[in-house]
Amino acid sequence: MLAMITQFFVNAADTFMVGRLADKDAATVAQAALGLGMPFFWAVGGFFSAVSFGTQAMTARRYAEGRMDKAGQVLFNSVTVATLAGIFGMIVGYLITPGAIGFLATASPEQAQLGSDYTQLRMIGVPAMVITFSYKAFFDGIGKTHVHLWAALTMNVVNVIVNYFLIYGYPALGIPEMGLYGAGIASALTTYIGSVIMLVVSLRPEYLKKYNFYRLAHLSRSIMGRIIRLMVPSGSATVILMAGFLLFMRFVGDIDAAEGGNVNSAATKAIMDTAALCFMPLIAFGTATATAVSQSLGVGKKNLAARYGWESVRVGILAMLVIGTCFALWPEEIISIWAPNDPAVAQAGATSLRMIATALPLMVVGLVLSQALYGAGANTFVMVVEGVLHFGVLVPLSWFLGPHLGYGMVGVWAAAMVYVNLLGLAMGIKFYSKGWRNIRL
Repeated sequence: MLAMITQFFVNAADTFMVGRLADKDAATVAQAALGLGMPFFWAVGGFFSAVSFGTQAMTARRYAEGRMDKAGQVLFNSVTVATLAGIFGMIVGYLITPGAIGFLATASPEQAQLGSDYTQLRMIGVPAMVITFSYKAFFDGIGKTHVHLWAALTMNVVNVIVNYFLIYGYPALGIPEMGLYGAGIASALTTYIGSVIMLVVSLRPEYLKKYNFYRLAHLSRSIMGRIIRLMVPSGSATVILMAGFLLFMRFVGDIDAAEGGNVNSAATKAIMDTAALCFMPLIAFGTATATAVSQSLGVGKKNLAARYGWESVRVGILAMLVIGTCFALWPEEIISIWAPNDPAVAQAGATSLRMIATALPLMVVGLVLSQALYGAGANTFVMVVEGVLHFGVLVPLSWFLGPHLGYGMVGVWAAAMVYVNLLGLAMGIKFYSKGWRNIRL
């Protein structure tokens, strides 16, 4: 969880720091651009980074069975897939970014240009991102979750330092103020640093000797095929998730275009980053649960696997009750942390953040149990549910309540609350059933 929170700040630092540009309008439009750039980057990078789901599930099974050499074989095949997939994703993502961001950015031309430039820079880091997730999945699968924590901490420190120099400029060193463009450079560089750290750790004798990773004889079409088969539905679920939120952001942009400005888009980005402080740890908690579920299934303890899922949900809900109270009591103050120079941003998002507080319990159920189902191998189910809810509920309902009926920000976020609650119900019902316990990996 600490690693994922730290990893989150690598991305959130961009929002936080460009929001403090001296020019208030420049800060607001930069945050509006990030509201499109980050989800689109995750749609591409997240699809290929889904190599982690199959890697973690298979590693945990082999580890629980006591077959360490086979667990190491999973990593080598996973890194091979990740390298090729990451390079392909970088090329495709870089080429399609201008057209995609141009279509989505309806708030202002400045949002479109800034969003496109930033996202193309982030796409250069996709190979490193995918490889990092491959290593993370292996170490998570064997219970060494601290490895990614140290990598993420290093990435965060480097990112903040480089961000400072590139976003605000440093004339004494001849560095001009680059704003959001500088943030993109820093984030891409930081991603490669993280992947190098994970590689170096894997070369330590305690891991290299025990798991015997890097042998050409370990390359296996069947293992790579299984990883890819688990990657595709999981990655598709990520694409569906991000596509839904990108269209969601487009509808917010339509509201901004009608009102003139970028305030609602900037407020939505601030709300998403605030909510991410909840769902990133929950995903990490779910990832830990997925390891426990997969390891339990690997040794034939099906009831224990189910207990891990429900205990994780219970603990997560207790934590979210505290966070939800903070959202309800101090929404403007929380949003102002991200956008201190423009009070209109906090005012625009306050009601929506209060609404999010009511959906946090079922957000826990949806996020934790979807990760647990990934650990069991029920990836296709999660993908189908995400697709149905995003394009059957979130997208049409946010358009209908927001731009169409004129309820503005409150309307589009009301649609998001309906989506979150339905996701929690769907994952809860699936996990309560017993079919996932018998999936073989």
